[in-house]
Amino acid sequence: MDLGASDVIFTPVDKQELLARVRTQARRSRYIEMLRERVDRGLELSVIDQLTGLYNRRYMNNQLEQLLQRSKMGGRPVSVMMADIDHFKSVNDTYGHDAGDEVLQEVAKRLKTNSRVMDVVCRPGGEEFMVIMPETPGGLACAAAERIRLAVAASPFKIYGGAKEITITLSAGVSTVNGPSDTIADLTKRADTALYQAKSAGRNRVESIAA
Repeated sequence: MDLGASDVIFTPVDKQELLARVRTQARRSRYIEMLRERVDRGLELSVIDQLTGLYNRRYMNNQLEQLLQRSKMGGRPVSVMMADIDHFKSVNDTYGHDAGDEVLQEVAKRLKTNSRVMDVVCRPGGEEFMVIMPETPGGLACAAAERIRLAVAASPFKIYGGAKEITITLSAGVSTVNGPSDTIADLTKRADTALYQAKSAGRNRVESIAA
């Protein structure tokens, strides 16, 4: 209707004129569809990490802000898992950055596969990942983080297009919103501190910090 509303055909109909108008409307339709695809693609690029297909830092912060606001209004728990690939620098130094990219992509895949549909899986940058878990108390969040850790360590990672296999592990820190005064900075700082504790305790483990 939107496309046809700009054109009126009077009778009797001239066949050549009608054909010309149909072609014009078809071109308009294709052009509008192209514009829509460009807008959709632009929106996707603004929130998606292009290497892994996960959400980027911008989208992560936006979701955290919304979920914390909801938590303050309704008291629903929100937890986050901050994870880091163990010895990732050594992977890049030993096997090269292309192999490092393969590892990042496979970690992202395993995180996504072992997270719930409601969870928001993000790559803020580098070898760091975050899983935002809406309506999830601390105990369940720790169990989910442990499930993800085990999934990453369960089988070797293939690099060089599958020509070589290496072992990859994750360390993770978990934190849960505790009260209406909690901010994004508070939540992520606790998760980051827990992650540091996991690495200090030998890596390939999950730690959590209560507020």
